[in-house]
Amino acid sequence: MKYDDLTIQRLRELPIFEVCSRLGITLYGTGSYTRRAKCWHHDDQHPSLHVNKKKNIYMCFVCGKGGDTIRLVQDYNNLTFIEACDWLVREFSVTITSTESPIPTHHSCNSKDSCSKNISVVSDISVCPLDASLVSRSLSVTSEFCQSVVSTGYLTERQMRHAAKRYCLGASRDGSVIFWEIDEQLRVHNGKFMHYLPDCHRDKSRTPTWAIAEMKKTGSLPPDFENPHCLFGLHLLTNTNISVCQDKSVSSVKSVCPKKLSDISGISVCQDKSVSSVKSVCPKKLSDISGISVCQDKPVSSVVNNISVVSGISVCPKNVCVVESEKSAVILSELFPDYLWLSCGGLQMFKPELLAPLVNHKVLVFPDTDETGATFKAWQDIVQQASKLYPFQHPIRISPLLEIHASPEQKQRKIDLVDCLFEGCIKPFR
Repeated sequence: MKYDDLTIQRLRELPIFEVCSRLGITLYGTGSYTRRAKCWHHDDQHPSLHVNKKKNIYMCFVCGKGGDTIRLVQDYNNLTFIEACDWLVREFSVTITSTESPIPTHHSCNSKDSCSKNISVVSDISVCPLDASLVSRSLSVTSEFCQSVVSTGYLTERQMRHAAKRYCLGASRDGSVIFWEIDEQLRVHNGKFMHYLPDCHRDKSRTPTWAIAEMKKTGSLPPDFENPHCLFGLHLLTNTNISVCQDKSVSSVKSVCPKKLSDISGISVCQDKSVSSVKSVCPKKLSDISGISVCQDKPVSSVVNNISVVSGISVCPKNVCVVESEKSAVILSELFPDYLWLSCGGLQMFKPELLAPLVNHKVLVFPDTDETGATFKAWQDIVQQASKLYPFQHPIRISPLLEIHASPEQKQRKIDLVDCLFEGCIKPFR
């Protein structure tokens, strides 16, 4: 049987202590929120599998197995995802809301009354969040990236500090920036370590690395441990706090995964929060902005009248804009703060499921460009797939800005939106 997203969400919300009881798993301890069980994947003399009632997840700190209630049934009874859902439906007498499609589409609602104003899309992939202290202990603006953003004039030091705080930017001791992937539920999925050159372009001679991959190498995580990717900056969707890392703390994000990252060779986190080495450089003037609220501590470039004009699409304030690189999202968040800027982290990582958490928002995407138009076409295809798979309340819009205004030479260099703005290729709107 196939299940819609609402039913899957209800199955994931079934009390995990009760699920363990129905499965015959003995729980040890008397804690209100956390208890332990003996893991069935290995000879577990002392209970090493933690069951968290508040988060409704489980995790073995020896073998790394873990997940939600559906994953628990799959794991313990050796079932497929659908078989585990069937078991939970029978065991807890769950009422099925729809059996026509596992993922509702735009055509699943025939009237406004039958559609919820806030649609929740739940992924079939379980997330085992990394410990939030990895983020809080890495917070810094001393990375090559942050310094080059200021020294090249993209942002002022004040703007860089503000953006770094909102996006929870970290730094390693070797100078790489850490772009942490934190979702709208404030769960830490992974962290990308990247090196930047003084001109604020990525150092392509040094391959980006991931926190989970490095932790596997040191044995901090089991070899088969995986987390799905999410959009960079997705945590800013939360209504509780626009900055998950406010006051250098992410204590509201707890985890079931190992805490130590400092012993990982090559990406030891930087504890120095100083930015004394970052020069304060006044960027180029942004004179003709009229339709967008721009940080005015020091104006920044001479480019466009209104982002809705240059994109060819009418955009309302507080919409979500998706770009390819984390660099673009960070910089544009300060230049056009009325919009929430997210990044997919690269064309190869851009998948339809990354857009699923945005179903209740107005989404505008800005593809990078190339000589053949292949990048724009790839983004179009992914957006079309996402629109068919998930019930977006507003159509996802694609900006042809770079395809229209970038020169052949710029397209050969595969420029992004930031390059386009600062190189002044939008000449009609200067």
